Formats: sequence, structure tokens, C-alpha cells
Amino acid sequence: MNESQKKFSMYFKQRSMPFYLAALLILLLSGCGQFSPATTRPLAQEAAPRPTAKVTKTQTPSQDAQETVLQQTQDEMAIIRSREGPNGWTWATNLPTHRLVVFYGNPLSSVMGPIGQYSDSDLISKLQEQAQVYAQLDPGHPVVPALDYVTPVVQPVPMADNSWVYRMPDSSIEHYIDLANSNHALFFFDMQIGHSTVQKEVSRVLPYLERPGVDLTLDPEFDMPPGAIPDQVFGHMSAAEINWAINTLASLVQTYHLPPKILIIHQFREDMLPDWQKIKVQPGVQVITCVDGFGPPSEKIDDYQIFDKQQLIQYPGIKLFYKLDVPLMTPEQTLQLDPPPLMVMYQ
Repeated sequence: MNESQKKFSMYFKQRSMPFYLAALLILLLSGCGQFSPATTRPLAQEAAPRPTAKVTKTQTPSQDAQETVLQQTQDEMAIIRSREGPNGWTWATNLPTHRLVVFYGNPLSSVMGPIGQYSDSDLISKLQEQAQVYAQLDPGHPVVPALDYVTPVVQPVPMADNSWVYRMPDSSIEHYIDLANSNHALFFFDMQIGHSTVQKEVSRVLPYLERPGVDLTLDPEFDMPPGAIPDQVFGHMSAAEINWAINTLASLVQTYHLPPKILIIHQFREDMLPDWQKIKVQPGVQVITCVDGFGPPSEKIDDYQIFDKQQLIQYPGIKLFYKLDVPLMTPEQTLQLDPPPLMVMYQ
């Protein structure tokens, strides 16, 4: 067995046990009734009003110009009202001016990260405490906290629709969106696709993504090739899939007059994004490459140099593991990376 095979084998030995514990725990707890979708407010009540269709008619050039000016004025007024409202803080979040400090996880699993380990108040308190460390170290980059909420979650069994994923209930999603946004923190859907598709899973949560302060994360590791079982092989995600997500987010920003959307993409192997050069960034969408995978600082720095410098798509980011990174990189060490990450995620 060569060195790369040893490292691959060791990775699965270390990773498979917490994954299956987390997956089985989610399967068991999903039927326990902690979250009741019946108590969730209908998504239609939260979505921004959709534009009404216009009747096509013959117009003169001057009428066309007047209508264009009127529409631009209405759009500008809508943006002003949004910035002055309760979600105005979301307009102040912008890369590369700011830095994100993010907590990862799922509320049904303490193994997956901080979101499943703490009560609401402790979760926000610890997130704000971690964010404040980075704010003090680098005052030039104001810090915005965020929750990276994993759904769907890949499972070790096919599930009823053969997607190999479990989707969290609306009531839980609503709860954590409100918890994040009410504390001026962004909320990210972190998607493990399994044998579903990016289009299908993103479309399921479009009504949430129509809101400011709700963003998206894609995890190629769990985008499974045909016949593969999650966590037994590494998945990959094509540029076409990612470009579809970017274009969808860009369309939402334009249609609903939203602040820029942020898309995070996990990566710790080159074959996870085999045609990364074809990923096209669009206006209104900011793309972060999150260098993932646990290990000693030397290995994480090597990966960072590849994916966040040599193959950087737009903005750099990194994930740190409180328990599995030995030793855990300090915030000071993290900010010394070249280039300094604009997003630091903790699992």
C-alpha cells in the first residue's frame, strides 16, 4: 500500500465512525417529533412578492425610455426600503470587505459540529465569541457570524426516494434561520447531495433563498457518482452544476432586489471539482472556496496553497475542526495564511 493509499484508508477509518453515528442518530431522531412541520409558517408568507406580468403593447421610444426610468426608480426605492428595514444589516455584508466566521453542523447530531452541540443561547454566544477574536486580530475586516446548517444530510441507506439523503423539516429550518438572522448572523444551507441533484435540492429551498441573509453551501464530497455509497467513496461536482446554482442565485438577487448572495464550495481533493476552471462567477453572487478536511496544520496549509491560491475561484476560505485538527490552528496562524481567508468555518 503506497502513501496515498494509506492516507486514503486512514481518512475513512477516522471519518466513517463519526459519520455513521451522525447519520444513524439523524435517522433515529427524525421520527421523535422534536420539530413539527405543522407549526411552521407557510413559506409563501415569507417570500418576497413576485413581479406581476406585463401586457405587451406597442410603444414609442420615448415611452420605452420613460418606463425604463420609472422601473429603475422603483427598483432603487425597493432597495432603499430594504436597507432601512429589519434586514438592513444584510446589505452591510460584502466580500472582500468583511470576513465570515461560521459554525457548521446539524441540530440532530452533536458529532457534526457546534450547531448540534449547544442550546440556542450558548450557540450564538460561542459563535459571537469566536467571531470577536478575528475582529480584534484584524480590525480592517469587520466580522460577520454565520450558521452553516447541513441539509440534506447523506445517509448510509437509500431512503424512500433513492436519494440517500435526509431532509430537515421546515420547522427546524425556520427556527435556525430566525436564530441566525435575529442575531445579525447569516444562514447557509449546506447541501450534501447524495444521489439527488443540485437542481432538485436547491429548488426545494428557493422560497428561503429569496430572503436576505439566507445563502448556500455545496459539498462536492457527497455528490455521489452512480452506484456509490456515501462515505465509502469521495464524490465530485461539475462546473455545470455549480454554474446552475450561481445563475439561480444571481437571478434571485436581481428579481427580489436582494443583497449579494454568497456561495461556499467545500474542497480538499482536486478531483472534487474536476473542471473548476469552467466555474463562472456572476454579478450579485460571491463565491468562496472552503478548504476542507481535517489534519495537522502542515497538511491543511498545503491544501490551502492549492485550492485557495493556485486554483482560487474568487475568495479564499478554510474549515477548522475543533476536535479532529491536531493541533488546531489558532486564529493568529489562520490569518497568516496566504492569502488570508475571508471565511473561517468551524466544525
